[in-house]
Amino acid sequence: MKTFITFAAIMIACTAASSAKEITLNDIAAHLSQDSGYKSSLRYEVLLPTSEFPVVYNIRMASDPASVGDTLGVAEYLIEWSLEKDGNRSEGFSAYFPVHHYRYRDQRLQEYHAEWDIIPFSPGGRTTAGVQNQAQFCDLLPQFIGRTFKSMLTDSTYNYTVHPDTVISHEHVTAIDGVRSFRGIDALEFLYVLDKDSLRPIRSEFISNPGQISEQLITAAYDDGKAGDIGVVRSEEALMTLYPEIFEKFRESTFRLENMPGRRLPAFSAPTTTGERYTREKGSKFAVPTVIAILDAEVGTAAETVRLLREGIDALPMHADLIMAFVNNKVETIENVSGRIRPGEHLLMNARGLARDCGVSSTPVILICDRDATVKDLMIGFNNDISDFVIQKTALSAGQ
Repeated sequence: MKTFITFAAIMIACTAASSAKEITLNDIAAHLSQDSGYKSSLRYEVLLPTSEFPVVYNIRMASDPASVGDTLGVAEYLIEWSLEKDGNRSEGFSAYFPVHHYRYRDQRLQEYHAEWDIIPFSPGGRTTAGVQNQAQFCDLLPQFIGRTFKSMLTDSTYNYTVHPDTVISHEHVTAIDGVRSFRGIDALEFLYVLDKDSLRPIRSEFISNPGQISEQLITAAYDDGKAGDIGVVRSEEALMTLYPEIFEKFRESTFRLENMPGRRLPAFSAPTTTGERYTREKGSKFAVPTVIAILDAEVGTAAETVRLLREGIDALPMHADLIMAFVNNKVETIENVSGRIRPGEHLLMNARGLARDCGVSSTPVILICDRDATVKDLMIGFNNDISDFVIQKTALSAGQ
């Protein structure tokens, strides 16, 4: 699988033009990072050593540099992809504009909004690890390639060479090739081929774990002339116009509270008051019947709601968990209402995403879920019968 990279490296070494304009990797990185109005189509191939034929993605993408003042994004973008394999077709998209990220695949539309929860955009304070900067295929965009080149300037694991003017496939191009090694072992061989004048990407190739049984070849061939009418979107309304059926059928946040009984909970993730994170993937199950209460600690009845929930849980003839999902983002505010957390309880904060995905407009809302995470019943608003409701409906959900 090393044929093209090895051949290209030989050509690069032998055909570099002596009159080439001096250009550094830093120059190239800066130019790519500020590329504006970009759009292209790509053929993206992944070839495994155990496969006779590559997996082929067809991609269209458009991007602009991150907006002034946006500290989260590398670029604003829209990426569409499709894959045909074994007679089946799958497709998806990713989009980012400040400070919102959307991704769709496998009949699931996920969305992230910084006003709901900033942590997915900057886990551990690292924006490079955020959902907006880790979307599938985003590293193929010029601005992200520019980011990679900037990191190579100070990362000693990279050994690279810049060829400002060389010939590959009878075309004068700019190329960067090299190896990334860890503890003396080559982990990646890479080649970037760029247009000599615009510096926009033409082709890239990567061999991961070269020479190993897990060796994998990835190639991306760009064709700017076949991008069509794709462009960056900068509002949810514009995105909904492009993909109306996806937003109608597969958007989890279009769930309506009154329709929740009989449906499985949407996936959700929220920080806990102890500094950890509670995440429930779509389709995952609970170990025991679970009561989920969506609460606002600033509502006057919140403390009494918590007391009645616990009273109901304690009176159950079997074990059940209690998830108290507060929409508030201050630990002190929540703990003033909830008090000390107890075994079998999860105390979540900043749970606006879950509230929206369930269609909650006012609190409290109490959801009774069985082990399959199917909502069996719900209660909207406060009343003095909360503990009885928890006892009866949770016991029913467990078949007791």
